[in-house]
Amino acid sequence: MAPKPRWRGVLDRHSHNTVIGTLVLFICAASGIIFWLSFQHVAQIYLAETERTLGEIQGDFLRISVENVVREIDRLKEAEEKRWQEIIADRLELVQLGLELDEARFARYFRALMEAEPGLTAVLWRQATGEILYGNEELLAADSALPGLRFSEGLVSGELGALWGVSRAFLEERIEVQVRERLAALDLGKGIWFTIAETLPEVQFLDALTFSAWYEDLNWLIAMGVHRGELERYVAQTAETGGRLAVLLSVRLVLILVLVVIAAVALVLLVEHLFFRQHTTQLELQINEDLLTGAKSRRCGVQVLSEAFAAFQAGNSSPEIFMFDVDRLKEINDCFGHSAGDKLLQAVAGEVRRVLGGAGEIIRWGGDEFVVLAPAGGQGQKLADRIVQSISALEFRFDQEAVRASISLGAARFQKGDASFREALERADQKMYEMKRSGKTEVH
Repeated sequence: MAPKPRWRGVLDRHSHNTVIGTLVLFICAASGIIFWLSFQHVAQIYLAETERTLGEIQGDFLRISVENVVREIDRLKEAEEKRWQEIIADRLELVQLGLELDEARFARYFRALMEAEPGLTAVLWRQATGEILYGNEELLAADSALPGLRFSEGLVSGELGALWGVSRAFLEERIEVQVRERLAALDLGKGIWFTIAETLPEVQFLDALTFSAWYEDLNWLIAMGVHRGELERYVAQTAETGGRLAVLLSVRLVLILVLVVIAAVALVLLVEHLFFRQHTTQLELQINEDLLTGAKSRRCGVQVLSEAFAAFQAGNSSPEIFMFDVDRLKEINDCFGHSAGDKLLQAVAGEVRRVLGGAGEIIRWGGDEFVVLAPAGGQGQKLADRIVQSISALEFRFDQEAVRASISLGAARFQKGDASFREALERADQKMYEMKRSGKTEVH
């Protein structure tokens, strides 16, 4: 069979590399698309989780802020109540200092003391008649209770009775003013609102994330909230920033993925190349060598002879070409078995290699026929005689019977008129049969 043209191998290899390259591009593109879609899905989950987490953080912030406001109200309420308790107690001492005055002067003195502190509510009256000399008579009740007053003091001296204190409404108003002043100084952040009321407007609840607490001592509903639009704006900003980062990260990861795929494919191609080269070397060795005798195969011999003939046509001297076959090989196979014939062929090929000494090629042309290609040098006749004589000296024992080997050999050289190496082989073949018919061991 004619050898495969080199250009066909190059094309096959090129097609193989094209398929691998196309496959790499397809894998990279498919991996990139799958990764991008996966990343977008993860980004949506991330934004939803961000919105949920942001809501929890804002909710915690509102709760803590309201709790801090409640604690601040408690502190301000306690401080304000303590201050008014001290003021009311001080008025008692001052009122007692004026008890030695006559009734008219004591009334003026009492009025001056009470009006000096606008927050006080007071009343002065005659015990016997109930006449009000100063203040609000509504403070006096039949059951001696003090309606509307949070803290109060009073005394009775002779014909006069006095009562003073601070009203619950005034005290709550003072506390609320201080709380609002304190909260006004705080930076609650954009979109956050705060209110103190008996009820919370429903519109604020509908459009906001809120937290509220009921302050029972003052009957206040304390609430704080953040408008949902502010949350959505923050989430949108986070999505925009995250989107840019996601694009950069996606590009980097896709590039890394592409590099990994390319590196993996390159590694596969390298391993494939090494394996292919080793496998090709082994295959070529098997194709180019006759497994039985170790001689070159006919396929390899055709190539060797073609190259030698091309060199001859280029001006080089013709090498020595010998063709021989093993005599009586069929009889040996029939009498002693094919293993004996195989042993004989192996010995003949080995002897020819020994005679050549590495300065030539032996080719198994087919069956018991061999071709020998020896370098040019004018020693063809001597070399052929040596080959014939060396093989004739071989002796074998098959089934205790001695058998000697012999060959019929013909020689030829390339000639100017030859169209190919085959014409020289035909001449060597004819000479070989002339030797075989003559029954002599002379080389033709």
